Amino acid sequence: MSLHSPFQFHPIPAELLPGTGRCLMQTAAWNQGWLYLGVTSYPADAYQPGSAVLLRHRLRASSWESLYTSPVESRWIIQAGQARRFPLELGWQTLTVLPGATQPTPALYALRLGLRTSALLHSGDGVHFEALPNPAPDAGHGPFIALRGFSNQAFAIPASAAHDTGREGPQIWVSADPFSQPWRPACEPGFGHAGNRTLDGLQVFNGQLYAAASNPTNGFQLWKTAARSPLPLTWEPVLIEGAQRYTLNPHIETMTVFKDALYLGSRSPSPDPNWEFATSSAEIIRVLPDGRWELVMGTPRFSPVGLQIPLSTHGPGFDDPHHRRIACLVGTPDALYATVDQDEDLPEADSKLASIPFQLWKTRDGEDWQVIPPDVFGQPGVTRLRVLQPTPHGLVVAGDWDLSRHPEAQPGIWLEQLR
Repeated sequence: MSLHSPFQFHPIPAELLPGTGRCLMQTAAWNQGWLYLGVTSYPADAYQPGSAVLLRHRLRASSWESLYTSPVESRWIIQAGQARRFPLELGWQTLTVLPGATQPTPALYALRLGLRTSALLHSGDGVHFEALPNPAPDAGHGPFIALRGFSNQAFAIPASAAHDTGREGPQIWVSADPFSQPWRPACEPGFGHAGNRTLDGLQVFNGQLYAAASNPTNGFQLWKTAARSPLPLTWEPVLIEGAQRYTLNPHIETMTVFKDALYLGSRSPSPDPNWEFATSSAEIIRVLPDGRWELVMGTPRFSPVGLQIPLSTHGPGFDDPHHRRIACLVGTPDALYATVDQDEDLPEADSKLASIPFQLWKTRDGEDWQVIPPDVFGQPGVTRLRVLQPTPHGLVVAGDWDLSRHPEAQPGIWLEQLR
């Protein structure tokens, strides 16, 4: 890390994590003064099982504690003539705090997803986790992969709604208490639109619950509800047609709240080689409390609310055509952060870019963005930033790393020093 860098990220020791193999830093939460982290690791010996681990750490005051461990099984498959390991356990999808009708205080929930078995973990004290069958409204919808608390209820997206199965439109489900109460549909299939194929996320903003629906034919849709009507709830459209970018904005990958605005990060499709003027990189859009929207980063265009010119002056993908996905947006009281993933299918001429698999950007006003140089993290082994977790001590950043390829790398967990 440069001594003159305006960004100060300090490594957090991770002595409980394995010293060899590959680790995926999948999800995190801040609860009652503790940082919780869900990690899935694969040993260097491909014939040995991996593990899905829940850890917690009191920043600047303690070492890591291991709270829960589950084995990760794999199966060998033949791909492109080579034997590759295919994990039967996909690891951690969500760590979140939810209200409960039968619980005196909100409880911590963790979702673990696997092809054979999935589980919902519940903890009232933050230490002891009880493994329950992953709640599912019926056998056809599969396990839940996302949870969000709102209006003293828990809302969930099932696996069937996160992947286009070609069946009836996706639905959100709601329960007064995931620990003890049944789940019921919270919306009409696909919000009543046949073109809505998946649900991409849930976020709470301005006293409303927002849901993003993907639509590969006409562009994503954004809906909101106050959750006060009988089930299924009444939902109101906020954005349609991919914010007038249509098929180039089919998905919302991530949502966060920052300084009284809801920020959306999109995921664009693979570029069409027959359309030379298409700029299919990702965009950032913000929605204001009165329902108006503004283009923060992306392609200038006309819309029903007027001409949209990117407030940041950056074109799609922060001016890089290989940035097709805003992987994560996270707001803190002081700053907004965005992680951008590099295109996995880079042309051979651009293969040198593969050595920079991600970028982390920061802004204090939502408009003036600065890229954080990769060297502030001080190691080459991190392949993807998955976790951006705000805490009272600063932002915790965690990324995947592979010690079998980069033996000199240290576990990729950092804390940004508050200024």
